[in-house]
Parts: sequence; C-alpha cells; structure tokens
Amino acid sequence: MRIAIIGPSNIDKVALAVGIAPDRIREAAAEAGRMLAVSGHELIVVPDQGVPVIAAGAYREAGGKNISGLIPTSGHSAKGSTTRVQRNKILCDDSRDDLTWCEQHSRLVELADAMVCVGLSCGTICEIAWTKWTRKIPVYILRSLSTRVPPEIEAETDLRYRDSIGEIIADLGKAGF
Repeated sequence: MRIAIIGPSNIDKVALAVGIAPDRIREAAAEAGRMLAVSGHELIVVPDQGVPVIAAGAYREAGGKNISGLIPTSGHSAKGSTTRVQRNKILCDDSRDDLTWCEQHSRLVELADAMVCVGLSCGTICEIAWTKWTRKIPVYILRSLSTRVPPEIEAETDLRYRDSIGEIIADLGKAGF
C-alpha cells in the first residue's frame, strides 16, 4: 500500500514549541521509514526537509521498493523549499511536478492509502485537514511527539493516535494496508 509520511520540515522549531528533544522526532521519522520499507509499503513524500526526507532516507537504506515524490514547482512556500524539493527529488523513484505548493496537500491525500504523522506542524495540519475533502483516509499520529489535533479537525477526519511506530505498522497490516 501507499503510505504518505508527514511531519514537520522544521523539526527544531516545532520540537521547541512542544518541549521535546528534536532528536526524538528525527529518530521516529527514521524508524517509520525503515519499518514501512521492511513491511513492503510504498512511500509518498514531499521531499522538502525534516521528517519526510529523514523517513525517505531510512526507507531507501532499508531496501524500500518505491518512493513517490511530490515536487511543487510554483506558488507560495517557505523560503528555500522549492530549491530543496528539487534537490531532494533524487531520493524518489518517481516524482510529480505538475502542482503548486497549495495543491500538494490534496494530491498527497489522493495518492495515499493512509498517512503516518510524526509530529505536527502547519503543513501537517493542512495535509490532515485535506482528508476531509479529498479522501477520508486514516491518519496515524505518533502520540508522544505532538499535542492533540484540535477537536474540530478530529471530528471531521479519521485520526488514530498510537504510542509507537510498531503499533502503527501493526495497524496498517490489520487494516489490509
């Protein structure tokens, strides 16, 4: 199955905001990438920086079979993001660059069967919210690395909080993913 990995691109800033060590997010992103590879899932990322890039690198090192990248080429983004996704698309087996930064949220949801969220940020909240309108896919959130998503968003999406990457991988297997 195709699993989108989402999480903060600016790990240090987000970790500081919630009072956790940035390395906890980095380690969890790498673990998610490795475990998704070993489980035979395909990975979908926006290879800007942070969680998606760390997960993609670990996925590749663990022998993952396919990484699809979304490479926005226009629209508003954080300074340097367009350059980074162009540079990091080398991590991907295939990529799509026919979209803007705003469109990447809905495209990610269109392509994925489920999402794994390793830490929250503005971008991850957007990606989660798009599951309401694009496809109501499950979003697995690693509980220890973030605060809760606002209840207004929880009410309209399929969020599944878990305590470990191992639990998430097990749930993906049980769900037929």
